[in-house]
Amino acid sequence: MAERRLPINYPFVTTYPQPTNIIAMLSMQDEFYPWFYSNHIQLKCSRKPYALDLLIYPDNIQRVCPVLDVQHLTRDSAARWFPSIVAFVRDCIDDGLYFQATVNSYYIRAYSYYYRQFHRFHEIFIFGYDTRLEIFYAADFFAGGKYEFREVPFAEFEQAYASVDERNDGRIDYEHAASTDLNNHLSGIELLRFNARSVFHAKRPYAADIGNIADVLEDYLLARNTSKKYTAFENASPDHFGMSIYGMLVRHIELVQCRADVSCDVRSFHLLSEHKKIMFMRMQYLGETGVYANAARYLERLKEIETQSQKLRNIAIKYRVSGNVRVLDHAAGALLAMADSEREVLSSMQAELAQLAE
Repeated sequence: MAERRLPINYPFVTTYPQPTNIIAMLSMQDEFYPWFYSNHIQLKCSRKPYALDLLIYPDNIQRVCPVLDVQHLTRDSAARWFPSIVAFVRDCIDDGLYFQATVNSYYIRAYSYYYRQFHRFHEIFIFGYDTRLEIFYAADFFAGGKYEFREVPFAEFEQAYASVDERNDGRIDYEHAASTDLNNHLSGIELLRFNARSVFHAKRPYAADIGNIADVLEDYLLARNTSKKYTAFENASPDHFGMSIYGMLVRHIELVQCRADVSCDVRSFHLLSEHKKIMFMRMQYLGETGVYANAARYLERLKEIETQSQKLRNIAIKYRVSGNVRVLDHAAGALLAMADSEREVLSSMQAELAQLAE
């Protein structure tokens, strides 16, 4: 076959590579949404106010998503069994498997900032190929932090993939945020495929779980450590959870304003905005599917909170562009006001959902 592309949509949220890739891959599947809106609720961030690393928990979405089949393969095994990585990726696509692995951005032209300038390890997501053009169709945050679908020549991919082992020296170029530590990224190969029938629930489709939504919303409101419920596959996280992240965001802003060596973590403000977007979309979904009859009552207020979060993200971006700390003068107050609004609306909503789940 000269050309093959697996189904993919531009994702409705773009946070970090792995969850974004999964959403791009599964967002056209109706079976994905009952699980997504039942679980993608909690927030966590580190205890380092200068490096928040804000995430929607569980952040390793491919490890827990029941409508996703994941196959893992080490790079050494792939090299022994499949002499040509290009041919192997094409065979995976022909078998309906999306391919994800770490490459060195230095060798791929689509990573315009890093190409032939800086070595950096990063996951790439491949969903198709064209043998006539000798290209892969790939997805990633290629240029300027924007998630894109790009064409990557076979030769560039092959060199970028092979050079990962050569460059795994653990060095980090802080000026350009370029890590060559493979331990910080996807160390092997992941092959992914949609599976409509959950492998975790007796082969039955996953249904929207009001009880879980109410439970995790309560965790969020009370700043409880939801990771303690996932200790079957990883130790509990020491990070901050739920509403407590607002205090960390405020502290981060204060540090940015008073210390020249602390830069504003724009990604965390972007993720905060994406989280509010998902909160709104969740209520839309539960209302439209008839799962939660009172959902429409909360849509306007949730949309207002989403709008507030977008303004905060824009403030963070404006500061990064201008470097003027005065831009952040009202950001901390706006964060606390948004937290109060969210606490009020989610508390009422959580109480109704908990009662509905009884």
